[in-house]
Amino acid sequence: MKSIDQYRLPTAILKSLYLDKIIVSEKSQGLSRIIKKHPKLVIALNHGPMAGALAGLVGVTEMFLKHGGATRRPFGITWRSFYDFPISKQILAYLTQVDKGVNFDEARHLLTNTEFTDCFIMPEGELCNVGNGLDIQPFLSPRFIELAIRSQAPVLIVAHQGSEDWAWPVPVNDKLKPLLKWLPKNIKDSFDESGIISIPKPFRKKLDKLYMSFHLYRPKLNEADLASDVNERIVQLNIEAEKVRKKMQKMVTQLALERAAESQNASN
Repeated sequence: MKSIDQYRLPTAILKSLYLDKIIVSEKSQGLSRIIKKHPKLVIALNHGPMAGALAGLVGVTEMFLKHGGATRRPFGITWRSFYDFPISKQILAYLTQVDKGVNFDEARHLLTNTEFTDCFIMPEGELCNVGNGLDIQPFLSPRFIELAIRSQAPVLIVAHQGSEDWAWPVPVNDKLKPLLKWLPKNIKDSFDESGIISIPKPFRKKLDKLYMSFHLYRPKLNEADLASDVNERIVQLNIEAEKVRKKMQKMVTQLALERAAESQNASN
């Protein structure tokens, strides 16, 4: 079980390859205070395009190192199929600190009964394959909210902006949409709504600046409020998760505005 400090070297290497500078939003909450006050967190990051996960994770790791989080011991939840292939399994096991895709009960155990302090998750998941990288896609599952509630850990919403430059958002004409009917249902539903497929760029240029923001969200429900019926509970969790998604969208939009303003000022 590694601490964030033990990822210092790979983080520095990846940052030198892919990011020049990280800029924290003027609207961001103070990360140092959040880390100091809350010994456990469920950390929900926006995905951006497919490669955006790299920028987001490097950025948040760098920020934790700078703001008192070096001793934190996080694990991550990602698409379980990544663990089915030898090379990706080894890479993901190193990054997520688990050697398989964990289910809810396993994640709860890790966060409440082990030395892990935080759980990282990107709730949009594979829906990063659609959209423009700026619009937050629907969350695949709201159960990260349940994990936070049952683990008595607030949700740290982390937004990053800039990595959308690593993909081409390609609008698809309505006449061509039937050609993509083979897509998995959850991806197809998001594609039907956005009409955009995100195509990763084969050669990713180094980002001059990655913009980031942090916001602590405390679910309004407590464990006693959660319905015993699964379907009723999912309805409750979806309400909370949608609040997180809207806040995450607001944060990304604010970052885009700050980036545009900075660019405008630099050109004057």
